[in-house]
Amino acid sequence: MVPFAALVLSLLAPSGDTRAPTWVFFDDKDVATAALPAALVERGRELAPRALARRQRVRGDAGVDVRDLAIAEVHLEGVRALGLSIRATSRWLNAVSVEASAADRARLAALPGVTRVSPVARATRIAATTTPVPGPPPDPTYGVALDQLAMLGVPDLHACGLTGAGVVVGVLDSGFALDHAALAGIEVIAAHDFLHDDDVVSDEDGETPGQFLHGSWVLALLAGRHDGFYSGAAPDVAVLLAKTEDVGQEVQIEEDYYVEGLEWIESMGADMSTSSLGYFVWYTTDQLDGATAVTSQAASVALDNGLVMFSAMGNTGPGASTLNAPADTDRLVGVGAVMPDGVIAEFSSRGPTADGRTKPDVCGPGHPVWVPDLGTADQYAQGSGTSFATPLVAGVGALLLQAYPELTPAEMAELLRSTASVAATPDNDDGWGIVQGYVAAGLYCTCTDDDGDGAFAVRCGGDDCDDARAEVHPGAPELCDGLDDDCDGTIPLDEIDGDGDAVWTCDGDCDDADAAAVPGLPESCGDGIDNDCNGLIDLDDPTCAVGTTAADSSGGEVGTGSAATSDPTLDPSGADESSSGSGGAAVEGDAAGCGCGAAASPAMPWWLGILLLCRRRRWA
Repeated sequence: MVPFAALVLSLLAPSGDTRAPTWVFFDDKDVATAALPAALVERGRELAPRALARRQRVRGDAGVDVRDLAIAEVHLEGVRALGLSIRATSRWLNAVSVEASAADRARLAALPGVTRVSPVARATRIAATTTPVPGPPPDPTYGVALDQLAMLGVPDLHACGLTGAGVVVGVLDSGFALDHAALAGIEVIAAHDFLHDDDVVSDEDGETPGQFLHGSWVLALLAGRHDGFYSGAAPDVAVLLAKTEDVGQEVQIEEDYYVEGLEWIESMGADMSTSSLGYFVWYTTDQLDGATAVTSQAASVALDNGLVMFSAMGNTGPGASTLNAPADTDRLVGVGAVMPDGVIAEFSSRGPTADGRTKPDVCGPGHPVWVPDLGTADQYAQGSGTSFATPLVAGVGALLLQAYPELTPAEMAELLRSTASVAATPDNDDGWGIVQGYVAAGLYCTCTDDDGDGAFAVRCGGDDCDDARAEVHPGAPELCDGLDDDCDGTIPLDEIDGDGDAVWTCDGDCDDADAAAVPGLPESCGDGIDNDCNGLIDLDDPTCAVGTTAADSSGGEVGTGSAATSDPTLDPSGADESSSGSGGAAVEGDAAGCGCGAAASPAMPWWLGILLLCRRRRWA
């Protein structure tokens, strides 16, 4: 069988007046320094909130920079003044593409602000076919797709609740039609045709019949569902569909539409993307370094913005360094294809990259693979190619993003590689091996998170030291609650109740070695302790200076109540103060009429009572 969707690249070498797609790169965005902050704020408002939140989380900044600004109108006007129409634009690369002749290219290069002019890389698709064949005995859940999903551990991931719910995937391909039973239920958030600049992503008048086929097959492998007959890897994802490839027999696929589609998908709030388009002939082997090809440059910006990316390695193996761009990009997951026995398919493109990095990253089933027979309403056929392995692996990525939604592109790539079938011995044939989705999911499928804080319980191998409290987990801020909130094995000293009064230093206990000092405790006058923790002790505390009874004083020496206590146990002389007349009557001359009096013990000097009375009267 001919490997499906193999891509052969060629550069048109236009001569004379022949016009060919051409990149025009500019030097700046023509925004004054003073106006830049406002321009960035405005661009941030234009992005989907989901996209901006992703960027801010991954980048750790405002999420918008000068790359996001529109191309300066002065540059666009210069291009149009030459009588040229703009095909595609790239904010990230600060470039436009146009149909230009050799003379046009010379004039473009001479324009103010133009840094370089270069051809748009192209690819010609080898004719692709699928073959209807008798299917295996149908699985009651997955139908004919069981084996290809089981190779990646997908049924086990579904069994622990991972189906892609809540994840948004952008798909860049040739077109899409949702008429087949396996495609009818897919949630499409938005779709755009970058070939015709409209929102029709199925076949249109004048297009080669079957334009929609490849993209529809890819979409089914990612997200299809036909209960009891077929399933994609992540049937509950929502999708953004970008039509970026023309599959006409004489029409070549151009990278400018890919770049434009990728920028759209990222700005619309996708969490990840999958694509089976690649370029390698125009870019020589020594340029496949993840930084030279235009598609790789655009992919790098998308990855910087937190978009997890999957891309087919290509179908031009088995030679070394036969990979495509943008699969050469670091942090992007380049996917190779294996056969049912796990052996790498001969056609699957190989690494390494020009700068010596191992590629592919991982592999998935790609020869043969069950896909919908799109000439029918509900039948299935088989096809082959890394472009089929890629959406299956991307589907596993979507399931992992559901489990761990804060994974960055680099973390996703590392998670898939480190848990793949030959992770210990990676090479440039099948990379780190076949994806093992259930292993990659780890504790999500084998442990519990009862409090829903994203950390798993210690009892089943996790690191959440208290899985009944959502505020307690590794990395949580310490609260004033007497708990090890961040699970680092220690409770801060100011949260330890040293005196057993149920109040911590962080909560206002001014003396955690003495239970007689607690915020809100009545001040006990004369005991030398700041009982209520207000910073004032004994007679310095207004409580002791005004309205305090002898019961609140030390030894009953000073009474400040409206009537003296009648408790003889508080009188050193043993006399009943209420009968002595020493505390009940108002002090003569007391303007406040507070009924205060001094009940000095026989041992108290007369002058000390007067001193205390005068001090008290100043505070009354």
